[in-house]
Amino acid sequence: MANIPTIFEINANIANDLKNKLDLSDSGLKKTLDVFAGVLAAQFKLTYLALSDVQNQLFVDTADTSENGGTLDRWGDIWLGRIRNSSSSGVYEISLDFAENSVLRQNLTFKSNDESFSPSMQYILDEQETLTSSNNTVQIRSLLGGSQVLLEVGDTLTINEPVIGVDQVVTVVAVVEQPLEEESVDDYRSAILQSIQLEPQGGAKTDYRLWASDAQGVKSVYPYVKNEQAGTVQVYLESTVDDSIDGYGTPSQALIDSVIEVINFDPDETKPINDRGRLPIQVTLEVLSIAPNPVDITITGLVDVTDEIKLAVRENLEDYLSEIRPYVAGADLARNKNDIVYSARAQSVVADVLSSDNFFTSFSLLVNGVNQNSFLFSRENIPYLRNLTFD
Repeated sequence: MANIPTIFEINANIANDLKNKLDLSDSGLKKTLDVFAGVLAAQFKLTYLALSDVQNQLFVDTADTSENGGTLDRWGDIWLGRIRNSSSSGVYEISLDFAENSVLRQNLTFKSNDESFSPSMQYILDEQETLTSSNNTVQIRSLLGGSQVLLEVGDTLTINEPVIGVDQVVTVVAVVEQPLEEESVDDYRSAILQSIQLEPQGGAKTDYRLWASDAQGVKSVYPYVKNEQAGTVQVYLESTVDDSIDGYGTPSQALIDSVIEVINFDPDETKPINDRGRLPIQVTLEVLSIAPNPVDITITGLVDVTDEIKLAVRENLEDYLSEIRPYVAGADLARNKNDIVYSARAQSVVADVLSSDNFFTSFSLLVNGVNQNSFLFSRENIPYLRNLTFD
């Protein structure tokens, strides 16, 4: 839609039209028409905004979520067959010290201890359990979802009430289901666009991206044929930042297992069983983690260095690096190829947030500790900003 005029521009246009049609020598009439023009301008402005909003909902890249009155969730339900993923609970196996035949009641709750990965969070036992030598562990579920309830093997919890014959302190021995964050609007939008733009082809590179997107927590995958093994497909998996184990996109083993499952078998239970197989029979599948490569940048001689400027520079550089990803021929459009980090481009990204009288004298960019003017990222390698130094 064309640019929406300001209310003052609309007002001026109405006022000028009235002046051209009427004799406004009467000051009283002039004041009345000025008020009339102002009221109409406000109404037309609202009409412009309403029409703009309607037009935005016609396209996935501009549609709002349903909670904001938009159609993005409807687009997702049509193309992906699902709404935006909500956060999920974590499920953990715990070991206990107990007397034989001690009973844990249903809905017994546990609180993670201060030294655990997520302290002071609440967990629940869904079914009553009788503890014996052959049944000496139980599974508990977090009451909340997302990374805030993530626990690691070895973390301890305390039962919230005394239980006869059972020590109140328990220990996590396995992560059965990793808790996942709510799917972001941007990730949901990207998944819809990918579903629209990529056409299933029975095992082509694009299919691995479509299939993998059925697992919650996936940002993207980069499929390649394994070197010197034509029958093996290596799929490098990048998770969303919130669901990664390091904040840079490295997936958990649980997410890798989920991707293996959905690539092999369509999770849509409404389809006939014979229509749910995905992986071509001749393919050996390997799902592997991406490898974040550290990028270190040093800016020397910056004239004006404030905390605000440092933050703006870091955010701009992180945004720049987040868009640089391996290019997969046959799955990515050539015009969207963006797999090389350039020192010169990084300098311009920094300059974008600086005023004209604020400049630096030198700039260095290191990838994996080696000074680079440019660096190509391929297969499992993606960049992330590790150190930003102002000298």
